[in-house]
This record gives sequence, C-alpha cells and structure tokens, in this order.
Amino acid sequence: TIENKSLEKKTPGKIVFDKEIHNFGTLKDGDIITWSFVFQNVGGSPFTIVKAEKSCGCIDIRYTLNSIMPGEKSAIELIFDTTGEWGNLIKDVTIETSDGEQKELHIGAFIENKQFNNLLNIQK
Repeated sequence: TIENKSLEKKTPGKIVFDKEIHNFGTLKDGDIITWSFVFQNVGGSPFTIVKAEKSCGCIDIRYTLNSIMPGEKSAIELIFDTTGEWGNLIKDVTIETSDGEQKELHIGAFIENKQFNNLLNIQK
C-alpha cells in the first residue's frame, strides 16, 4: 500500500559488513597489503560514510564519498604498511555513517621482523 511505501523511505540506512575482522596470517616487515571489507546498505535510505578513524599511521583507508543507496554494496579498502611493525598485531578502524551508525573493523597479522629478531637474539 501507499502508506507502507512512505514508511519504508523513512527507515534510516543501515550498514552491514560481510565480515568485520580479517587475519592476514604471517607477513614480513615491509609488506604492504590490502583488504576490502564489503558492506551493503540494508536500510531504507541512502547514507554516506562521514568518518573513518584508524588506530595507527600504518593504515590508509579508501572508500567512496558517494551515497550508498538502499540495497547497494560497496567496500572499505584498508592498506596496511607493515614497515617497522613486529609480532602479533590487531589494528582497528572505526567507520561512521551519516545516520550516526558506527562499526569497528579489525585486521590482524603476525609480522616477522628480522631486525627485531636479531636484537632479541643478541640479548640472550
């Protein structure tokens, strides 16, 4: 009915990710790798991504500035530069939509760093 259609338009956009964590496994210091977190707008109104905050300077974030229409899919790409990193790491990115919804995305990895390993071996 017409009433239902006008109600549908008023439901806010809703961001839903296929998954919110990705483990890269073992990487070497200096590797630069990317991962795309795919999401869909499952709400009834368009939204935009208004903020993407990262937990460290080792991450770059790419995403569309365009409105994501109801039913539309898009992705947030994280570029992770492991230079100078070592050991087990979890890095976070917080995404905020124009409807005020917030989601946290996490990437994890174990970084092999020869320089750091050499320092540990010297100290033994």
